[in-house]
Order: sequence, then C-alpha cells, then structure tokens
Amino acid sequence: MSKMEIWPLDWYEENDRVIISANVVTEGQGEEKLWFSVPTKFSNYVTKKADPLLLATLFVAMRRKSDLIVHGDVSSDLIDNLELFQSAWVHWRPERYSKVSIQADNEVKQSLLAKPARAIQTFSGGVDSAFTTLRHVRNQAGRASKNLQAAVMIHGFDIPLDEVDVFETIYQRSAPVLSGVDVELISLKTNFRQLWHSDLKYWEDAFGTGMASSLMLFSGRFDCGLIASSEPYNSLLLPWGSNPVTDWMMSSDSFQLMHDATEYTRNEKVAAVAEWTEGANNLRVCWQGENKSQNCCRCEKCIRTILNFRTVGAELPKSFSRDVTDDQLRSLHGLAEAHINPLRQIREYALNNGVSASWVEALSDCISKNEAAIAKGLNQPGAMPSVLSE
Repeated sequence: MSKMEIWPLDWYEENDRVIISANVVTEGQGEEKLWFSVPTKFSNYVTKKADPLLLATLFVAMRRKSDLIVHGDVSSDLIDNLELFQSAWVHWRPERYSKVSIQADNEVKQSLLAKPARAIQTFSGGVDSAFTTLRHVRNQAGRASKNLQAAVMIHGFDIPLDEVDVFETIYQRSAPVLSGVDVELISLKTNFRQLWHSDLKYWEDAFGTGMASSLMLFSGRFDCGLIASSEPYNSLLLPWGSNPVTDWMMSSDSFQLMHDATEYTRNEKVAAVAEWTEGANNLRVCWQGENKSQNCCRCEKCIRTILNFRTVGAELPKSFSRDVTDDQLRSLHGLAEAHINPLRQIREYALNNGVSASWVEALSDCISKNEAAIAKGLNQPGAMPSVLSE
C-alpha cells in the first residue's frame, strides 16, 4: 500500500477566526490541505490532539488504499476503534474501500473523568437535530440524557463554502433559537467535503466522519458528541454515513460519539418538534433548493417533511411557505432507496393510524413508480433526486 501522511500545522488567526489545518501528503498524489475554521472566542474549546484530522482523512485513505501516518498526538482508543470501523465499511463496500493501517507519532490516553460532563451536538436546523436538542435540554432521554451545552453548525457540508451569505442567514436565524434553550451555537467552516467528497456517492458514505471530526475538534472542552439519527431501528438503511452500528466506533477514551434517538421515527420527532413553536418555525431541511437558507417546498426532503407534519396532524409551521398537492407528489421522481425509505415510513404510519386522505394514495403511487425505476436500474444510489418546478 501507499502511504498518506498527516502533518498538523500551527494554528493561525484570520478575520477573527482560528484556522486548524494539516498538510495531507499521499504517495503519488502530492500534497493537499485540510482545514477547519472556528471563531477565535471558541479557540480554547479546540483540542490540540490530531484526532479530528485522523477522522477526517480516513475515508479518502481507504479509497486510495493508503496507510495513514499521523505526525502528532492521537488517542490510542480512537485508533483501536477505527480498526472496527474500517472492518464494517470494507464489508459493506468492498469494491470501494480497503482497510488501512494507522500509526501516530505519539499515542495518548486520557480518562473521561478528567473533564466535567459536557455535550455538544451537530446542528443543521433540521428535524433530527432539533429533536436531539429538545430531548436533551428537557432531560427526556432517560439515563442517556446529556448535559447539552453547545451545538456546531458546519459550513461546507450541505451549504457550499462559496455561499457565505446563505450560511450566515441560517446561522443568525438558528443561534437565538438555541440560545432560548441555553445551547450555544458555534459556526464551523471546513473544506472536508469540497476537498475529497464532492461526489454524492462518496459523501453519503463519509459525511458521518465529517460530523464526528467536527465534534471531536471541540474535545478540549466537551466529552460527548451527539449525532442525531436519521432512521429508526426498525427501518435502518445500511450502509449509510451515520448509523448506530458504526458511529460509536469513532469515539476515543476522552470523547464519546453517540448516535442519538434511533428509537424514534421521523414522524414521532416531528410531533415533538411541532410543539416547540420557535424550533418548528425555524426548521431548515432543504438542501436542493436554489436558496438553501429557505425550504423550497418542492424537493424530496421538503416534501416528506411536509407530509410528516400532515401525518401527525400538526399544522404546517411558518418555515414552510407552501404545501404540496397530490399531483405534485405523484410527479416526484429520481428517488433512490435512501429517499424512498422515509416515504414508506410515512405511508405506514398514516395507514396504521387511520389516515385515509387522498395524499396517502398519491404517496403510494410515488413510491411504486420510483421502486419500479430502481428495479430497472434507472434510479441509482448517489444520484440527485428531482426537484419539482412548480
């Protein structure tokens, strides 16, 4: 195998933000620069260890069949866990990934007892992350409840780095919502996706490591990172970049990664978030619309969220400016299994709860049409689903 070396660079300040970066050198492919940017006032939250840099490079190393060498301090438990993580992904996608070795200049151990219990979550403004916020600040997760103090909103994932105004609009809208429940929202910028995962098929595998590395970046202050689940236990879609099988394998001895709320369906999450008026009115689920700071109400993600609110009998919140008709629902096409799976859950919930409105039949027609397209090889994983024109 070739080698991929991670050389952490000295931090530097630029425009009231601190840049944490590394040169990544792969044999035969030259040098690339991975970076994260955080507001200077949060720089004391950032770990000095290279754990987040290792997590961020793992999938590209597995793709390139390049053994990893980290020239810095790395948690030994993280290296151990990433062996398990790789084994799972190599079994799921043997045609795409190979298991690689990981070495660090210095392996370190640090007890969780060394820090007060504090949790941080990823926050996009969507249903899943809003539900995770709600249940932890209200101490409704039972013994799994965490002392949630902060959330990180990541610029460079669903919002491209060049869409600065769009991200700022979303951040400024979300920050006071979280502040209202005593959660501090941190803006993080990174070229993780732009650098290595611009192709959607790779992104759908790697986004979980991107979220984990972004959370672990703040392990200088926090000991637990919450990643909101996207599917419930009874409807898991594997392989998928974030899941309850492998997310915990991105933990270290001093920072626990927790895949949160897999015991809830999206309908159940929507029912809970609908009662949080401020949260519901500021939801942002859209990633395909022209203006990503708003919900377009015509992409598959917007449409299924609209249907979630219908299914549980909740009023459509102000964050969705328009509804969807039966004909529009039937015309939705280009859906892969990852998009159809949540629609099946909506249909099942509606039928089990006696919802007999015409849209349920239209939804069944939409599902059947797209299932047939998948069977014919027309709708491929990693392809972009359609967005309705009207």
